[in-house]
Amino acid sequence: PIYMPPESVDPYRKQIFIVLFQRLQSSKTTKFIKSFLVFINLYCVKYGAISLQEMFDSIQQKMFGMVLEKIVVPEVQKVSGQVEKKICAVGIIKVLTECPSMMDTEYTKLWTPLLQSLIGLFELPEDDTIPDEEHFIDIEDTPGYQTAFSQLAFAGKKEHDPIGQIGRA
Repeated sequence: PIYMPPESVDPYRKQIFIVLFQRLQSSKTTKFIKSFLVFINLYCVKYGAISLQEMFDSIQQKMFGMVLEKIVVPEVQKVSGQVEKKICAVGIIKVLTECPSMMDTEYTKLWTPLLQSLIGLFELPEDDTIPDEEHFIDIEDTPGYQTAFSQLAFAGKKEHDPIGQIGRA
């Protein structure tokens, strides 16, 4: 494996988020939103809620609130997978508990909806709806095409939990 120190990405962090936001604006698919949510929450877990809030607000004023209100709160229910849900839950908990701007700024109004979305992540069934414009023809549904699949006994991929030190969600 190739090792790259985490600090080597530091000068590019803001640009990485700008590219992600551009992609979000130009082509907002369910798959991208789910991956984006996992990414920003993992960033929050690794670098802290204050760092996430400052990063977003450095890109555009009040961007942090817009992302919470327009993406995190309404879309986090679509995240699937145990590890992915755990990452999102821990990230949201960090935002709720470690981000001073959630307590005493215009972001305070988002505290309750964010808590409700966190509870929904555990209590409500996963939202697996896909907007009409995202329905694609699945190759398996194409007549005349047959596919075969055999699971190799020892080739299974072990799922990596980047926050494994935190208990199961």
